[in-house]
Amino acid sequence: MRAVAKPLLLNAFFASILITSASAFETPRIIPHSGPVNKPVPEVFQTLKSYFSDQLESKFVLVSADEKTGTIVAKQTGIDSARWTTWAACTTDALHMLYKLSDAAVTLTVKLEQAPHNTTFMTVTADFQGTYVLAQDQTTIDCQSTGALEDNILALAGAQPGGSSPSPVP
Repeated sequence: MRAVAKPLLLNAFFASILITSASAFETPRIIPHSGPVNKPVPEVFQTLKSYFSDQLESKFVLVSADEKTGTIVAKQTGIDSARWTTWAACTTDALHMLYKLSDAAVTLTVKLEQAPHNTTFMTVTADFQGTYVLAQDQTTIDCQSTGALEDNILALAGAQPGGSSPSPVP
């Protein structure tokens, strides 16, 4: 029995390493997009704070704005399907493939840092979640960003095109 147990344990050990290694190569769900803005931090902060404070213009709710840390958090719910398909991609398992998207939400975090020559280094992250429904059953799925929303916010602040933003994930 011992002679059989050792190979089985080794096979289980190597299988767990392969599974762990495969998940290490998965694309992260939230990828920061960054770029330089040729304006001082206070000016960029005020521009973004004003934008996110105006729900009619931005469709976002300003959650917090801390000028000391240069951090702004804003949230949007009820995202229409045209913007949702441009901004996010949700992967569902086989069980949830029949479910219909009933609500889409994103939480944006903007971080501003002082850069040389009175400029700002800006980083934007977006955390997307889709709520899917089938009859009375509802499930919320963490979705992956395409990068489009983050790039739009960078452009709104005046970030230079072709900054250090990663390419959108297909």
